[in-house]
Amino acid sequence: MSTTTYTPVSLGKIDTLDSSTLGIIEFAKALLRDKQYLPKAEFSKLVQSFGWGRELVRSYIKIALAFADVEINKLAKIEPRTLFKITSTKKFALVVEGIRNSVGHVTQQLVENLIEACKRPRTAKPDKPSIWRAEKDGSRSCVVPPIKEDDHYTGISIQRAMDNEGMTAQSFVREAAAFREAYLSGAFLLVSELPPHLQAILGEKLKYSAPTPVDDDIEVKTYTDQSETDETTVEVVEVVETMEIPQDIETSIEGNEDLQLNNSIESMSFEKIAALVVQCTTWSEIVAITSQIDERTRLDSWNVLAESEKRRITALKGSCKTIPSIKVGDKVNWVNHYPHLSAWLPLKVQEINNGQVKLELCNFLVPIEELSLTW
Repeated sequence: MSTTTYTPVSLGKIDTLDSSTLGIIEFAKALLRDKQYLPKAEFSKLVQSFGWGRELVRSYIKIALAFADVEINKLAKIEPRTLFKITSTKKFALVVEGIRNSVGHVTQQLVENLIEACKRPRTAKPDKPSIWRAEKDGSRSCVVPPIKEDDHYTGISIQRAMDNEGMTAQSFVREAAAFREAYLSGAFLLVSELPPHLQAILGEKLKYSAPTPVDDDIEVKTYTDQSETDETTVEVVEVVETMEIPQDIETSIEGNEDLQLNNSIESMSFEKIAALVVQCTTWSEIVAITSQIDERTRLDSWNVLAESEKRRITALKGSCKTIPSIKVGDKVNWVNHYPHLSAWLPLKVQEINNGQVKLELCNFLVPIEELSLTW
């Protein structure tokens, strides 16, 4: 039985690659010299005579620039394709630097090791999805992933705002985020049912609250508003306040320093009580009124007052020497509160330090002079 021994052909041919690498580097350096010394027009004609494109010429020039002062024979063992790879981009700058600084002939294995060492380790994926992307200057940007919806509602809404209002997509998202935070903070109250398409999107997140019943002393006018661009007819309710202060109470305010109040005040609405308080000129008059109503009514009366009236009443209270000082645990009103906190007043005092007060729901300090104890 005879056997045939096969000798790999590539073993006898691999050394021919050395001459290929040497030829590439030698030609690249010659091409670089021509580019440096020939006029631009003549160099272009020379390249055209090769039938080469600009990208190919540029790849050879990069090799020449990378190893301009390196002995050609030192690079003979580098595989030609690898030679083009490591000089094609700055990503392999450390590989080129390692080859230049090496002692003796450079082997393909050394180059492979340098390439492997330059690879950046893959960062582990975060446990939770993140919209933050790092910028080159060290800052970060918010990047919203692509939004794919069957009804394209989000995209249509943003595009409409961009076309009709001149908004940017970024400002639209920022405004939407602000509206959402304001609603969650209690600044908005949903007083009518949502259209079906919004109900489908929001679900139970926005709960409908019936409007406050209209008082008997409030005149209601209705009219129909027909939008030019929308076929839906919207009924707009205009509320006209016609409340008057009862004659007997008004007389007692004008004629007495200390109000003589009867039991009728307990049955008054908070709007009437607020109107009555506006007529008061001393803190004792206000106390005479508010001492006969419950805390909920006092708070509602306070909330309907104008800001100027709130400041005036706070000043009256501040001028009274019998006012107890604010302490931790008290519930207080904040004259200059942010609008979204209106629904949460009064706020509980959590900490007092050097005239600065930490209130519940607030992550900042408030000057104590802007606060007043609840009625």
